Parts: sequence; C-alpha cells; structure tokens
Amino acid sequence: MLIHHYDRTTGAYLSSSQPDVDPRNAERWLIPAGATLDAPPARTPTTWPFYRDGVWCLLPDYRGLLCYRTDTGEAVEIATVGLTPEELGLTVEAPPSPRHTWLDGAWRIPPAVLARERRDAAMVEFEQRMARARRANAGKADAYAAGLLDDAGVYAFKAWSAYQMALVAT
Repeated sequence: MLIHHYDRTTGAYLSSSQPDVDPRNAERWLIPAGATLDAPPARTPTTWPFYRDGVWCLLPDYRGLLCYRTDTGEAVEIATVGLTPEELGLTVEAPPSPRHTWLDGAWRIPPAVLARERRDAAMVEFEQRMARARRANAGKADAYAAGLLDDAGVYAFKAWSAYQMALVAT
C-alpha cells in the first residue's frame, strides 16, 4: 500500500511512500494530512498531478523547459506549474534569427524588415555604381569644358555623365 503526498496549499503531487502503522492499533495505517490513498494518474512529460477537491487532475507542467518570449525572442525557463507556454506569451520554438518576429503564431521576418533590407542592399549597389562612375570621370569636367579631351575622351566623359544621371533618375 502506498500513500501519495501533495502540497496542502497548491495540491501539487510531492511523493509516494509507505504509510506508518498506527502505534495504538497495529491493524490501521496512519494517513497524514496532505496525503491520500488515491493514486495519481499517469502523467505525460508536460503534465503534473494535482490533488484538488478530493480528486487528482493533471495540469500543464513545463518547468525547466527552455522557451522563448514571443515579444522579444529572449530565452527563458518556466519556473511555475499549471500554465502552458502560450498562456505565458512563450513558445518552445527558437527564433531562427534575430531578424525574426513572432507573427500569427510563427517566427517570421516582418515585411518592414524585408523592405528595409532590400532598400539597404539597393543603396549599397547604387553607391558602388555611382562611385565607379565618379572615378571614371574624376577631373575630366574641367578638361571637357576647356576642350582638352579628344573624341574618345569626350565620348567616355559624356557616357559616364549620362550613366550618373540615369542612376540618380531611378
């Protein structure tokens, strides 16, 4: 025979043990407060038995499980029993990258972040192209104005100038 101990305040299962014999009556067993003869139900890895109103019930138990805040992606560990990660604003799924945000029940890259990244990449490419065009025409504006460029130099100067104007226009 086993008795099953539970926390008298919360009802959480604590342990099971053999009962002590009543010293006044050897045919009786002592059942202390906060214990019952009723066996707790079989539990799953994410549940814990609680004795409530004279009956065992299973409540969520994610203690010790590494979870992630859905508002920041920060890793946290659940320390209380009875609540699911979802009820605490957490998920067991790690964010794939710092770019991801919890949207509609999953980690996603927000459209604003994608748009900013596309714009930043386009600006890097623009700056590289503009720098190349400026290097190609460096010092040639005065030479062109003074008529010191030959036909090939004039053609190249005008072509690079038109290229710069086209870059700015788009």
